[in-house]
Amino acid sequence: MIKKTLAVAALTAGAVIAIAPQASADNADPNTFSDRTADFVAYNDPAVLSAKDAGKQIIVSPYGTSHTIACKGNGADVPWYGCMQQDNPGLGWLILDQQDLPGLGPAWVYTMKSDPNA
Repeated sequence: MIKKTLAVAALTAGAVIAIAPQASADNADPNTFSDRTADFVAYNDPAVLSAKDAGKQIIVSPYGTSHTIACKGNGADVPWYGCMQQDNPGLGWLILDQQDLPGLGPAWVYTMKSDPNA
């Protein structure tokens, strides 16, 4: 019985440790890509008018936020940079160009450039 209890405790601790780094996205290594999809608003969403105030950025893409958006930086002390969006599954990633939309804030634009690292 003690062995079972210790095994369950070890598995639980392992699961907590495995999940913990993912729970704190703002502390992500600014030199690696991380999933930032939740921090974007599609250009055709009415919420785009308040995106800047909500701490979100705008994505101008035919996929909107339905495909993963990954950026380097952490958004806190290192601004996001090098953002890319996943193309149709299996086709790789497309580079997003950053632009500033007056009154709306930062926007990342889908330009159909393919990832040079792919």
